[in-house]
Amino acid sequence: MNRRKRIAVSMLSAALISGSTLLAQPASAGDDCDNGNHCVFYYEVGADRFSFFNSDTNFTNDYFPNGDTVNDNIEAASNSSTGGYESHYYYDINYGGGLVFCVNPGHTVYRSQLSTDNVPGNHVAQMDEASSLRLRPTTTIHCF
Repeated sequence: MNRRKRIAVSMLSAALISGSTLLAQPASAGDDCDNGNHCVFYYEVGADRFSFFNSDTNFTNDYFPNGDTVNDNIEAASNSSTGGYESHYYYDINYGGGLVFCVNPGHTVYRSQLSTDNVPGNHVAQMDEASSLRLRPTTTIHCF
């Protein structure tokens, strides 16, 4: 093989290796939430947790470890998406009633943030309001 071909093959190999290294890097994780999951907390991050891997149209049949239903009892949330999905929480089941709040991959929203009106167009506070979760690819909506 001539010198130019060896250089080209070496450069291509280096590019492929560095590209696969970038793809293999772990996703950034939200606080107290396993990779690939979208977690909600009964009181604060680190308290009773319920984890979702996919969207959920109805929280009324989901329960925290303390026995309380997830529906209208979320006071903090964390997003450890490995696929880059935003966590979008809605007021009503089946994604109805409008968006309560959303969380970007690798981020966490705390009780203190949800206890005030941080998202224009929402009710007075966002905690204890969510009834469904839709996972969405990156949007232009402002998320925590």
